[in-house]
Amino acid sequence: TLDAAVDLLGKTSPNTYTQALRPYFDSSLGKHLRHVLDHYLCFQQGFATGLIDYDQRQRDCRVETDKEYALARIAQLRSFLQGLSAQYSVQQPLNIVMCNDVAAPAGEITVSSLGRELQFLQGHSVHHYALMAAIMRFAGHAVSEQFGVAPSTLVHEQAVHEQAVHEQRAHQQAGDPQGPGKITVRESV
Repeated sequence: TLDAAVDLLGKTSPNTYTQALRPYFDSSLGKHLRHVLDHYLCFQQGFATGLIDYDQRQRDCRVETDKEYALARIAQLRSFLQGLSAQYSVQQPLNIVMCNDVAAPAGEITVSSLGRELQFLQGHSVHHYALMAAIMRFAGHAVSEQFGVAPSTLVHEQAVHEQAVHEQRAHQQAGDPQGPGKITVRESV
């Protein structure tokens, strides 16, 4: 997931990275990426103690404005994550604290696992990548069709496409000129 951000940043100018397209988008690409990295950093900081607090985000503004700095932070996180996969089971237990209600700002602790938290980080990242892709497209920049799309959606779209191709071939073999026409996949997400 972090690799996708690296790819996007490689195609993004410093101005595009920091520009907020108000009134349509209040946050820049940099702000979305900073938010994503904040969650990974909370995970990294809490992993050693077994208590991850996603509300104790650093909110490092330099990530929002300095693309090269953001890339360096991503490289650090990737190295950390690669080390985890070599040393720990996805079943490694973790405690998570997160504020879910303004009436209880201290948050509550829930039990989780390494695997589940990595899934959370991936899903959270993809959600923000989708917003980043919308910002890029709105600004007239090309973005991969897969950037900001959940892996399960990509798998579903591939299955739908394969089924449509199969049906189209069946109609062609049967000599049915009224068979399915153009194959489109992304009609719903």
